[in-house]
Amino acid sequence: MAELAAAASFLTRLPIPRSATDLDRTGAAAFALVGAAIGLAGGVPMLLLGPRLPLPAAVMSLAVLVIASGALHLDGLSDTADALAAPTPDAAERARTDPRVGAAGATAIGLDLLLGASLLATIAAVDTRVAVAALVVGAAASRAAAPVAAWFVASRGLRPRGGLGGWFGALVTISDVVGAVGSSIAVLALAALLAGTAVAIGALTGAVVAAIAGGAVVARRGQLDGDGYGAIVEITFLAILAGVAIQLSIG
Repeated sequence: MAELAAAASFLTRLPIPRSATDLDRTGAAAFALVGAAIGLAGGVPMLLLGPRLPLPAAVMSLAVLVIASGALHLDGLSDTADALAAPTPDAAERARTDPRVGAAGATAIGLDLLLGASLLATIAAVDTRVAVAALVVGAAASRAAAPVAAWFVASRGLRPRGGLGGWFGALVTISDVVGAVGSSIAVLALAALLAGTAVAIGALTGAVVAAIAGGAVVARRGQLDGDGYGAIVEITFLAILAGVAIQLSIG
């Protein structure tokens, strides 16, 4: 329960009280479970409106996810895009820490939301049940990608950056990774049972693509900071939606 509370406090804007003894608990092992809960909340508009209005339902579903997380991951994606667009490492760090959103960051947010809504609407136009399942699996697996990325970077001997990202990366353990990945697999298995194998195949394909893309971002930046975690979460979420949409189209 303490791990779930820590994960919910970290990943959502819910006012969850934390005891003084748990302030160094990241909740990483429960990231996928909290992500699945956020995805379920986002699935409500899809269930209500998806059969008749797939695109508005998709937009509303994504809005629920953004509001629940306080746009935490979109902010990370924006700052990372600004850093990647900078010509030098020093300029990249200045762009990342600048509170103003640059052209690359604004473009990244716009494309992320447009692509996410269009992919989710495409899935919903075929089967609303699959769209909800993809939303839940995508939200769960994308949150689980954060501790996996932290462990991978640490295993390569890279020192974590300062700030919130450095704090998180320094505390994530292999048991957190096992808990997050195991929870993601359980969510995926349940979604596949309820909505069909297209969800499982598409999600696994998307997760592989996201791992490659996330690795490329880390390699290009030469580090993994707090904003990088947000970018990895968004990349993973979109890749899973894309994988499910493509699987439905060829299935």
